[in-house]
Amino acid sequence: MTADKSTQGMMMTVFLLFYGASCFFAGPLVQRYGPRLVLGAGLISWAAIMAIMGATSVIMVLLVCRAILGLGEAVLGPSISKFVQTWFPVHERAKANGVWFVGLEVGQIIALPLITWITVAWGWRSSFYALTLMGCLPVIVCMLYGYDSPAKHPRISKEEVEYITGGMQETKVQEKTLGTFAFLKLSSFWYSAVIYAAANAGFWGFMVWVPTYMKTALGFSFAKTGLLSALPYLVGTISVIVLTPLMDKTNARATFSVAGCLGFAITLFMAMSVTDPVIAVAVLCLANVFIMPVFPAVFTIVQNITKPTEVANATGVFNGCAYVFASIFPYAMGALYSSTGNMQNGFYLLASVFALAVLAGIPLVKNRL
Repeated sequence: MTADKSTQGMMMTVFLLFYGASCFFAGPLVQRYGPRLVLGAGLISWAAIMAIMGATSVIMVLLVCRAILGLGEAVLGPSISKFVQTWFPVHERAKANGVWFVGLEVGQIIALPLITWITVAWGWRSSFYALTLMGCLPVIVCMLYGYDSPAKHPRISKEEVEYITGGMQETKVQEKTLGTFAFLKLSSFWYSAVIYAAANAGFWGFMVWVPTYMKTALGFSFAKTGLLSALPYLVGTISVIVLTPLMDKTNARATFSVAGCLGFAITLFMAMSVTDPVIAVAVLCLANVFIMPVFPAVFTIVQNITKPTEVANATGVFNGCAYVFASIFPYAMGALYSSTGNMQNGFYLLASVFALAVLAGIPLVKNRL
């Protein structure tokens, strides 16, 4: 669509900025109308925007569509958090968050080579139409199988309800305060938000620019880049599956978060310093092993420190702060690449952000969150 690296980065930055800004309003919507209805509406909007993007070549229209897509996707985090806190006791929440996050990763694993193949075979417009069709499936699943609470499920047993609600008694809240935004006074909430902001900057910068890095710096073909770009998400998914049960078992989600941020920064520096393409891809895969479990870990921390009446609002603010911060990085990395001709500089910038995340995680580790 465009060869300008700054414009390519801007496409993702616009999405992330509007996504982040909308998250502040998405939480109250989920709290008021319930996650099933709000998430269903959001999913419908995603599919519709994909169809519109496939029908236009005007950069400004694409940017507006990316902004609207951000508005629609903002409901995902608060809805999922509300579902998880409502349906799972504390000692299972990291696994539950891990499962839905694995779903996101499996989507990346399938989509990257599939969309590459569709683009090569039929052009980039066809890839958007394919995403439209695929986007209809989660709408059906959400509306048929999603329930706002165990009490509303027609086929749940009394024993299951007691198991779920009994586990919620373990939830830790630092202060007994009233109001749907009392979580803003919790220092652990803000420490978690810093970690999540860094993790999002890393994830989106990684997702946007690693395929370009593989093609331009490592010399892979477009088709091969599509296949290899899926590998980091595959190993990241395996990492989430393996580590989230350990988070619940050890009650050390913050420890896993800090270790993940530190490991991601180190491996990102390593990947930029090697010249062998195979080794570089292997190190990039290792980077995803570290960063991916951070997401379910910090989501679980937020769900555990907030009340049921606050969790959707808390996740909205949590997501909003993180994504507004992360929104600058795809564009900043593209601008650095355009001005210096060296893509590594953008990745070095990304890695440096994680020093702040490690520092923010130390108090959470001390509190065994």
